[in-house]
Amino acid sequence: MLDVHIDDFYKDCAVVLLLGFRQFPRAQTLFIEDISGPDDIDEYGLHSPRHQAAFGAVVWLKDEGFIRFSEMDGQKSVDDFVLTSKAFSRLLKPNPKDDSGSILEVIEYARLQGDSILLGHLLRDHFLFL
Repeated sequence: MLDVHIDDFYKDCAVVLLLGFRQFPRAQTLFIEDISGPDDIDEYGLHSPRHQAAFGAVVWLKDEGFIRFSEMDGQKSVDDFVLTSKAFSRLLKPNPKDDSGSILEVIEYARLQGDSILLGHLLRDHFLFL
């Protein structure tokens, strides 16, 4: 069993990819709270650890070439967010394990079911370890 923060990372990546797919190819503003939920900024103006982790997932996806965006508004949002062709094509690939549809459909199903094990396998198999 992986640590909870890794499960959250997989979930955050899945949410970002799904949000990008829904608006593809239109660029949009991606709000970090749409990924992590409401944020509680502390008395020093720092975002919650959960919010920071979701922001880190967004930056990681950009660094790995799965998404693009033009600017960051602090850690609140990113502007002109869009999937790259690399992410788009991987999401549209058929699921090689069965006839359950595209990788996108299986990721959406796993997310809606709260199946962190399946979600982790999908992200590792199709986005992390190629």
